Amino acid sequence: MFRLPVALGLCALLSGDPVAIGFATLAGFDYTEGMTLPKEVTDLDEKVVTVRGFMVREEPGSSPVNSFMLINEACGCNGTPKMNEIVFCTLPDGVTMDIKTSVVTVTGKLYVGEEKEDEVVVSLYAMDADTVK
Repeated sequence: MFRLPVALGLCALLSGDPVAIGFATLAGFDYTEGMTLPKEVTDLDEKVVTVRGFMVREEPGSSPVNSFMLINEACGCNGTPKMNEIVFCTLPDGVTMDIKTSVVTVTGKLYVGEEKEDEVVVSLYAMDADTVK
């Protein structure tokens, strides 16, 4: 028998409503390059989700951004986050915003899987962000 949160999550996946997920799921395992990611994570691939965390700019500066990193709020913005504690978010074309200093909730389509550049994993999670609140 399904537990209630699992059943509610499945209903949201089927109905098209955003699925509220957290870094407890995204970062709830010890990641090593090339590993098979947990099913609870891979099942989120190409789903519309909401995630809470801190916005961090990818490039130094103070101007508005079109993309940013969403970092696990449990990190408290201290230290270096692990690969599975970062979601690389991109806003729609032509949309920019200032980095917010408090915890935000981002909604959008999540992509799960190792993204490599020059044979090095640079991300596990990417999101086409629709809203940042």
